[in-house]
Amino acid sequence: MYTNELLEEKYKAQKELHQIAEEDQKSYFDLIEQFVKELYKDKNWNLVYSKRRGGFEDQGNPQKALG
Repeated sequence: MYTNELLEEKYKAQKELHQIAEEDQKSYFDLIEQFVKELYKDKNWNLVYSKRRGGFEDQGNPQKALG
């Protein structure tokens, strides 16, 4: 697996966040969402969510999804 100093720091941060999430009995994604909301509130930024909720546009026909 390819790695460098930047990726090592990323993995280290993710591991620490995972441990915090386990200690707080939250999912990793819920913890990240909480941190992002706090950051946006502290910076007085507007947090705008996309209307799309993930998944695939059309799994059966990739050409149809392309238009």
